[in-house]
Amino acid sequence: MRKTWDKSGKNTMTHTLTIQRYANNGYGIGCIDGKTVFVPYSAVGDTVAVTITRQAKNYCFASIIDIITPSPNRITPQCPAFTHCGGCDFLYIPYKEELTVKKELFINTLTHIGGLPHHILPAIELISGERFHYRSHATLQSDGTHIGFYKKDSHSVEPIPAKGCLLLHEKLNTFILSKSWDSHGNEPIKIAIDAQGSICSDPTAVITEQECGITYERSVSTFFQANRFLRSKMLLVVDELSQSFASFLDVGGGVGFFSIYLAKRMKGTGIDTNIQSIEWARYNAKRNNVTVDFHAVSIENYHPFKHTHECIIIDPPRQGISKRGRKTIVAMNPSCIIYVSCNPVTFARDVKSFVDSNYRLQKLYMIDMFPCTHHTEVIGLLTK
Repeated sequence: MRKTWDKSGKNTMTHTLTIQRYANNGYGIGCIDGKTVFVPYSAVGDTVAVTITRQAKNYCFASIIDIITPSPNRITPQCPAFTHCGGCDFLYIPYKEELTVKKELFINTLTHIGGLPHHILPAIELISGERFHYRSHATLQSDGTHIGFYKKDSHSVEPIPAKGCLLLHEKLNTFILSKSWDSHGNEPIKIAIDAQGSICSDPTAVITEQECGITYERSVSTFFQANRFLRSKMLLVVDELSQSFASFLDVGGGVGFFSIYLAKRMKGTGIDTNIQSIEWARYNAKRNNVTVDFHAVSIENYHPFKHTHECIIIDPPRQGISKRGRKTIVAMNPSCIIYVSCNPVTFARDVKSFVDSNYRLQKLYMIDMFPCTHHTEVIGLLTK
């Protein structure tokens, strides 16, 4: 190590380390004097010079000041805002490597965080699409002058680059860059392109989405999967996994994404805590000429002994299903649980709970709905 000085004249230390593996947040992990060091934007195999940015008892965070020997997997990021903008994590490695990393992290999460024995895990089926320009909608930030995404670990806005954002639909980029946002203020801006190619940033606007022959309408503020290339593939995976059953409960069903498609051949109920989403789900069921019984209620308050469902589909927010919610699901004794999750950590915790309640993990999918980021979508099939 060697001493350096920052701009304020404060004495700092420079350390050299080699990145050995990845953390769930996409950071590289190295070691200094036996202490784990998390280093953003580092690749396994990098030898880097770093300075410590934050200390904890058993670990610390560091930032790269020099790449001494680059990993053979390292590439040049294609975005000038990379490392400043908080939108992307993995632009410095090829997409094939990104997918490998995410799959390894998913397995590690299941075994180390979830506590699931490796031998009970089925092979993971990986589903991916285009790496760039996949987002059909996004929430952008404004500081009254610029529009973009927050900088990493900050509430300062990093403007959309002059050639656009690599994650956004090309037409969204054209729209954003053609407008002046000076007078917008500091409120977040929800922007979307619909199935007809119309773009809106009006918070009261209605968006029309189309997937697998189903037309969904929703307000801009209601949740809908953002990856335009993989939404239909996700829908068809859930359809395939539920083929053997005649009835379903869709927990966290939103505007009816799964329910309305499945209701073409199954009797179904959908629940969600968002009243606006439930209202749109009811409207969408009528629009598509299917019958689904939608209720604005949480799984925790759904009476397990008044309802019978062969198949329960779970698509919760990032915090997963509460302990009480998991008990409610087990009390209904479904033959099949299909768990869709945007958070592998809470997925692993909840799946372990179902396995402990005598369910068997039969299938696993990783759907890369969020390329270039450390996030991914996973699906698990559990059966009695």
